[in-house]
Amino acid sequence: MTTAEHIVRPKALVFDMQGTVFDFYDPMMRELARIPSVASHLSHWSTFPGRWSASAHDAIVEISAGRKPWQPNSAVYAEVLNPLLSRYPGGETLSVEDKTRLLGVWGKMKPWTDSARGLISLRETFVIATLTNASMAGMIALVKRERLPFDAILTGELVHAFKPDPRVYQLASDYLGFAPGEILMVSAHKWDLLAAKRSGLLTAFVPRPYENGPQTEADISPEPYIDVTAAGLPQLASLLGRG
Repeated sequence: MTTAEHIVRPKALVFDMQGTVFDFYDPMMRELARIPSVASHLSHWSTFPGRWSASAHDAIVEISAGRKPWQPNSAVYAEVLNPLLSRYPGGETLSVEDKTRLLGVWGKMKPWTDSARGLISLRETFVIATLTNASMAGMIALVKRERLPFDAILTGELVHAFKPDPRVYQLASDYLGFAPGEILMVSAHKWDLLAAKRSGLLTAFVPRPYENGPQTEADISPEPYIDVTAAGLPQLASLLGRG
């Protein structure tokens, strides 16, 4: 596990949310189990939450590269849903109501068990904010519902862009008032950290091995653009000298 001794001490931390602070896999599988045509084939759907997230990410990358026009996060997830459903048994039988409930799961994610404790510890010393591709309204609702102690809510919607677009990382400096090199991006996703590093931010990797379910593995190999790696948010607080 990497220590934080060699990095410039941050003044603020910004967090990826989906998969890093929040677990979407278990809530999605519970919703799928409520759909009769899916429940009878549930084991075949174990890859669905991760693939949906990945498909949306692929679309977001196209938008970030300027090859597709910007659209709200919820529209991106809705757009990629139907093609994905056709790959799973019973998927083509889902009703409009079923699809609406599945789309709603992204607003019902649950924090990982260490998230609140780690955030509370980190906030004692650092300014902490979200930095996510989610909608502002959706993220505000999630953070408020789970009583997570963020000082600010920042999402790419503020600039009609998605990470890895540099404009999203620039939001951290613009709204928190610190130089990029004083801000630590915390994410479970290496692509996010690479883009953050290119935008001048410090980077913290918090792998979530079960992000896409128990049958998947996290890539925990070291990378030159990662400044610190922690097994969870409480350990990150400890590595930064707090917690």
